Amino acid sequence: MGLMVLDNISWKVDVDRLLKKFRLQPASQDAAKVEALARQAEEIGRPKVLYKEAYVEDKGEDFVIVDGIKLTSRILRTNLEHVYRVFPYIVTCGIELERWSETIDDILESYWADGIKEMALYEALKAFERHLDENFHPGKTSSMNPGSLQDWPISQQRQLFQILDDPKRYIGVELTDSYLMLPIKSVSGIRFATEVGFENCKLCSRENCPGRRAPYDPEFAKSYGM
Repeated sequence: MGLMVLDNISWKVDVDRLLKKFRLQPASQDAAKVEALARQAEEIGRPKVLYKEAYVEDKGEDFVIVDGIKLTSRILRTNLEHVYRVFPYIVTCGIELERWSETIDDILESYWADGIKEMALYEALKAFERHLDENFHPGKTSSMNPGSLQDWPISQQRQLFQILDDPKRYIGVELTDSYLMLPIKSVSGIRFATEVGFENCKLCSRENCPGRRAPYDPEFAKSYGM
């Protein structure tokens, strides 16, 4: 199979969850504003996914070659020791929601819109996982993301984008000169089959990280020579 583009994802804003996140009372004026923004976002938003089935063609001490592109990371290389099929991906809230949020001048409403975009991204991630499982049956999987660890720097976004051909054309996601993705509410990485649950966060000792998904695990880090 070639590139997989999911651009017709059914999604709804969980207003109750947003109100809890923003610590707003359900019957308040602010809650009504959040609900109005949510309905606008549902009308406008088109979260998207781009991914493909790719193959590891070669492996070195601290790199792998995926579809002719060199990815340099000792940890990624270790994780793919017995793996030859991977799934590079980009998931985004969509350029439509990004443009919509840019029209909002009020600071508080802009903050709420940001939370709505995060929810759209989350729904797109769930759609990606469902589609991957239903079409490729990879079994238990884990993921690595460029920039989440020093071992795999964010500059490797460029190579990941090359594997996925032209993400801007397919789902509207582009890289800045500093390798950040636009729209901001986008994530990229490589998903792979694994018997051991891998999480970037387990190898990162940074304190008070708002994006942490798992606690730092010194023993787990030691198994990767860190």
